[in-house]
Amino acid sequence: MSVLNVIKSIWKIINLIREIFLNLIFLIIIILIFSVIALIKEAQTEEITPQQGALLVDLEGVIVDNTFYSDEIYALQNKIYGKKVNTSRENSLFELTEKIAQATTDPNIDSIILKLDNFVGTDMSSLQYIGKYLSKFKEAKKPIYAIGSNFNQSQYYLASYADKIYLTPLGAVNVYGLSANNLYYKTLLDNLKVNTHVFRVGTYKSAIEPFIRNDMSDEAKSNTSRWLNLMWDNYLADISTLRKKAASQLVPEPDVMLSQIKAAGGSMTNYALSNGLIDNIASYYEFEGEVDSQDTVSIYDYKLKNNQQQTAKKPRIAVVFVNGTITDSGNSSGVAGSQDIVEQLRYIRQDLNKNNIQAVILRVNSPGGSVDASEAIRSELEALQDYEIPIVVSMGGMAASGGYWISTASNYIVASPNTITGSIGIFGIIPTFENSLSHIGVYSDGVSTSPLANQNMAQNLPDELNQLMQLNIDNGYNSFISLVAKARNMTTEQVDKIAQGQVWLGIEASKNGLVDKLGDFDDAVEMAATLANLTDYEIDWQKPEGSWFSDFYTGLIAMLPKSTAEVVFEQLPQAKQLREQISLWDKFHDTQNRYIYCLNCADVR
Repeated sequence: MSVLNVIKSIWKIINLIREIFLNLIFLIIIILIFSVIALIKEAQTEEITPQQGALLVDLEGVIVDNTFYSDEIYALQNKIYGKKVNTSRENSLFELTEKIAQATTDPNIDSIILKLDNFVGTDMSSLQYIGKYLSKFKEAKKPIYAIGSNFNQSQYYLASYADKIYLTPLGAVNVYGLSANNLYYKTLLDNLKVNTHVFRVGTYKSAIEPFIRNDMSDEAKSNTSRWLNLMWDNYLADISTLRKKAASQLVPEPDVMLSQIKAAGGSMTNYALSNGLIDNIASYYEFEGEVDSQDTVSIYDYKLKNNQQQTAKKPRIAVVFVNGTITDSGNSSGVAGSQDIVEQLRYIRQDLNKNNIQAVILRVNSPGGSVDASEAIRSELEALQDYEIPIVVSMGGMAASGGYWISTASNYIVASPNTITGSIGIFGIIPTFENSLSHIGVYSDGVSTSPLANQNMAQNLPDELNQLMQLNIDNGYNSFISLVAKARNMTTEQVDKIAQGQVWLGIEASKNGLVDKLGDFDDAVEMAATLANLTDYEIDWQKPEGSWFSDFYTGLIAMLPKSTAEVVFEQLPQAKQLREQISLWDKFHDTQNRYIYCLNCADVR
């Protein structure tokens, strides 16, 4: 066979693979088009869900500030594959509270039923914010009931706002305490012969510890234990007040708890009842008989009334979200893309008069990320301040490291008592693989005009480059504390004492001067209106401009069935944590390898 015939055969195979691939894509598009058409026709013919009776809060998945996928995508997914529980679903915090607020004054809604078995959880700040709206619902003389089979701590926190809590006969209330754990890879990297070059400033900057240690350092343990215990005390204080029981009764010490469970014959249900964690033991069928509500409407089917149509004349307060790891990219699930955020801020600045935006709220829920990406956002906020537009930062569950860096370009900072913030520090990390490659017989060699030009991951870092990196990291830290000092009217020495990577809870940050006020998103809105001298205004929720192809691709990915690996990652915390940490370093591509990120902040259970 001639060379030409071989090339022709290879080309035919490649062409066949290409045609199969394109046909598969075309088939998927056709299926989606017909699915959308069927969904539209069904929506036109099916009866509208009655908007009356009990509002059933049957949440699935997690609650986040800003959802990446729309409810329509999840609805279409259910139509295609049938209704299944989706524990990875993202729910908007503000849409949820807006629905509860509407239900409070809606004469057709007589009660709320919290059915939270499929609710994975959210941060403490968000739980408290939802609780605030549940309290207002109760103040309107409307009852709240909660039913569950195995309450996790997020589920039980919300359930504690109920007038009555029901537990199924073989159920349990799993409220034991908080923990913060990390995976550590030093031995793995040593076995793989990976040389990890670390550059850092800050005694407590523990983000790089998983790559240079097999355990958490004493300094990191001390710092984490302090704010974690404080958060747990706040959790206990809240459920104690709501249940009108002593915290020591609801969650006794482990040895006391074990003896009480033993006295209850090992029944977690009877233990929960005797300790006042619940009010009744009932099956779902018995619960339906006790709760006198003929109709229920799911929180997903309950429609918000569009009473506030935005007008060009009415002043607006724009809300910009920084939700997730800050990277030099576009927004996606768990990623605060500086490109999209900067574009939103620039659009606000360039069209202030056209859109009548009088103030900006920066909603931050982020552990930080890249220095370059964080600085891009901060610089654009600073440019907006030149136009005398007040900027108020509303800190969510977390505004640490890079999340705090961007918060310095604001007029006012509002944090929740349980916001995880601070972590003012910086680090750099560069892995090299010369030992790994030499182990399998691969070597790298060459020449350069300067040691600093020889940046090759297949060779050890030159000493000059090590020195340059550390100087750059030192300079980055000094820039960080200088930004904080200027923004908070402090000296750099004062900032340094509360910096060095130390993590603070919101209630502590208020005392040491890192935030202006303890409160929630509503308090931030009120402050923004005050600073802008507004009494009648609208909230303008900023969304990134997306192309139709991007929206289509995002929707397509969301609707595809999950692989076995994805299901495992969702169900096993350690597997999920491993995936998140691996994907984290895939997201990090700072041009100077400098990062302001709080790794220990990101995984509290």
